[in-house]
Amino acid sequence: MMTRQAAGTLPQSSDVKRIGDPLGWDRAVSNLGGHLLQTWLWGEFKARHGWSPIRLLLSVNGRPKIGAQILFRRIGMMTVAYVPRGPLAEEISAAELAAFTRAIDEECHRRRAIAVLIEPETHELPLSLGRSQLWKSNRVLVQPRRTIKLFIGQSDDALLAQMKPKTRYNVRLAQRRGVTIRHGSMSDVPLFYSLLQETAGRDGFGIHDIAYFEDTLRMFGDDAALLLADIGGEPAAGLLAIRAAGEAIYMYGATRTQHQRHMPAYLIQFAAMQWARDIGCSSYDLWGIPPTDEPVAAVTEAGESGTINVRDGMWGVYRFKQGFGGEIVTYPGMYERVYVPPLMKVWRMLRPNLL
Repeated sequence: MMTRQAAGTLPQSSDVKRIGDPLGWDRAVSNLGGHLLQTWLWGEFKARHGWSPIRLLLSVNGRPKIGAQILFRRIGMMTVAYVPRGPLAEEISAAELAAFTRAIDEECHRRRAIAVLIEPETHELPLSLGRSQLWKSNRVLVQPRRTIKLFIGQSDDALLAQMKPKTRYNVRLAQRRGVTIRHGSMSDVPLFYSLLQETAGRDGFGIHDIAYFEDTLRMFGDDAALLLADIGGEPAAGLLAIRAAGEAIYMYGATRTQHQRHMPAYLIQFAAMQWARDIGCSSYDLWGIPPTDEPVAAVTEAGESGTINVRDGMWGVYRFKQGFGGEIVTYPGMYERVYVPPLMKVWRMLRPNLL
């Protein structure tokens, strides 16, 4: 737990440095219990898609205390800075937090940032952020506020046993109906992308261009898995997952409408858990679920309220993911420092996609 200390000066053995060593950075991320989105490779991957990463680390007596991979995205002559699932931190003092915040400010001013947005991984850091009054809470989110994580370091039978009966039935139904799973390669990305396009059109969400998914496989190599489900020689579903440390994360999934009745989405998730377990992961992150357990009334632009169909959109996805068991994990949300309020006001109205 992070503790509050009286404002003061940093110990002489403390400093904030920019880190340019990939192994050194990832070692610090691991020591601080970090997330895939704070790894060096994720920053380099995002650099291929419009972002510019830097890494800051404050250490005391050679031990990492707080670190952040900051991604900058250009907006005209200015930039927006974003720290996904970070900063990462151990127990820190008020002076250490203030010093680290100053270092972030310097980097942001150097790059003409209108604001910096952070989404910490754990709840301890926001306790310090709130007490310091250096950061302001923001209700806008980039990453999901909640997720479901499964323990997968167990046998196939145990994985099935932790599922809800209907989900377990659907996994076995897909097997009985002849759904097969295979590991895809770069040549399968166009097929996967066609499944994503169909799913995005059906469910109403946006997707990256195909180069994004090609780069995912190219850069993450054996730490990424593209799985494809087939039935009768036709593609039925696809899934892309990435491993970081002892955790695998379900990043993207898609299904072909005409084959959904054969339940390929259930079997392909089970196969992804098996893949992750077999390469040494103990945790599988199903990535995103709605911010509350129950749907709230939908409000139209005319001010009329209505009922959300719990089988639609994210609520349908939530019901699907709940079936695999696991525990709900809630993240602290967004915090920000705004440097150019008028431009930030415009940015809030436009709300461009940060992902």
